[in-house]
Amino acid sequence: MRARTRSALRVLFLTVMILSAAAVGQSFLQSTAGAESETGGTVTETATATPESSGANETADDGSAGGDATPTATPASTGLTEIDVESRFDRAKSETLPGENWSTRQVRAASGDRGLTVVATQGFYVSGQTAELAALTPDGSVVYFNDTYRVYFDVDPVEGERYTVEYVAAKHFEGTECEQFHGDQCTRNVVNRVNLTTGDHETVYAEMTPQVASGRWHDVDRLNDTHLIVADIVEDSVFVVDTRDDSIVWEWRFDEHYSPEAGGQGGDWTHVNDVEVLADGRIMLSPRNMDEVIFLDRTDGGGYAVDEDWTLGEDGNHSILYEQHNADYIPRAYGGPAVVVADSENARVVEYQRVDGEWVQSWSWQDVRLKWPRDADRLPNGNTLLVDSNGNRLVEVNADDEIVWSANVGMPYDVERIGTGDESEGGPAARLRGRAPIEPRTQPEGAANGTATPPSVGASVETSGDRTPTDRFWLTLKDVTPSLVTNGILYTAPPWVLFTDLAFATLFVLVGLCWAGSEFYWAGHTLRGVAAGIGRRVRTGVENVR
Repeated sequence: MRARTRSALRVLFLTVMILSAAAVGQSFLQSTAGAESETGGTVTETATATPESSGANETADDGSAGGDATPTATPASTGLTEIDVESRFDRAKSETLPGENWSTRQVRAASGDRGLTVVATQGFYVSGQTAELAALTPDGSVVYFNDTYRVYFDVDPVEGERYTVEYVAAKHFEGTECEQFHGDQCTRNVVNRVNLTTGDHETVYAEMTPQVASGRWHDVDRLNDTHLIVADIVEDSVFVVDTRDDSIVWEWRFDEHYSPEAGGQGGDWTHVNDVEVLADGRIMLSPRNMDEVIFLDRTDGGGYAVDEDWTLGEDGNHSILYEQHNADYIPRAYGGPAVVVADSENARVVEYQRVDGEWVQSWSWQDVRLKWPRDADRLPNGNTLLVDSNGNRLVEVNADDEIVWSANVGMPYDVERIGTGDESEGGPAARLRGRAPIEPRTQPEGAANGTATPPSVGASVETSGDRTPTDRFWLTLKDVTPSLVTNGILYTAPPWVLFTDLAFATLFVLVGLCWAGSEFYWAGHTLRGVAAGIGRRVRTGVENVR
């Protein structure tokens, strides 16, 4: 090969490697710049409300101090596209504030049309971060903050209480508290209730258990004023507890339906991460490791069994669901029966509609940044509010699948928009998004078990929103890359690393190997020749030793 051609190839190799490294470096610099900025985006202030008092000093059930609210001047409505609240969380942890929260009037004024957003996080997965429960105004001001527990999971609004929520959390202990388990470590799992504006706080239900890596209860649903239904990951079951005396009044175990060969391994077999009681009395469950959403219905004998005709997904069939989280049911009155699911390992949010007795994909959403969604709520206005855990952000997309609001938050798990109902209970199915608001019908919810075909649902609808050709290229590349490999690398990588960074890093390595191989070849070497040379040196060395 001529020297000129070799020089051109060297320049090409070097150029590609420099550009690849620059692309990765740009992501890092953007992440660093975002962390140093309080808002991380453009905020257009149209009105300002300044609280007269602030703070929320809370004592948890274990006696440790809770977090503090960190209010600032808050626009009533904003033109922002993305905000960064991590620096505000840091300030909430470090400042000692007065013992009063924002008043209900001040919170309502600051929330504007979008409303107050409550997020529960597993922030300890992010370097230097703790887990937290926080309430945010549209511009990211922190109305309520608590980092008492090691991890937070489900958070739900309390019916009839505008700014009161119930949440699931866990905290680890060592020493004498754990003697009953004949070990040095144990975990306190709690369901707590808190008023975000007054700071009033109570423990609804709690249980000490042996040590668990994070927490054994990821979701709890309220049946009535006195009873909760709990998804228990360790016991692979769901149970109903009477919170008046903490007695277990009912339990259903997954081994009543699944064989031991299904799902995950021992110690984390089903990983049931969601439970939802439907208006018709059925119970919807999400056994993550089975890649399914299942429905329990009453049997003639008064017990419960899986209605297999309604099962969404199939164990090991990752084209439907892949280790999903937090399925939300949309009833017929709002365009269903439909289910909105955070399809985590497939890195998308997806909706399935019930059509002629079958589940048909009716909508899905993802963007290049989406890493590992774990919650998605359909809001009454047709928008979808979702959590991207590994992407460290909250995202709200409209009916055209355009991002209208997002916030950078370390390892979020669950999100709720105050005033929109519990999860997706007041949101329309995809086929009705963009239409006039839906008035709830008086039709019995049991009618949702029918098999009528909705008029406008057919094959999968996957809208592109404002995607550019570049976005479509990256999404196509992301789809053909094994999700288990991608998600595994992104999970262990620093939070700022995106899928595009993995692609550019891979390109950098591949081009570097090609360049090294080319130089090796141009120098007149071959693998056979190198091997022969090494063999001669070994033999010579052996003979010298002799």
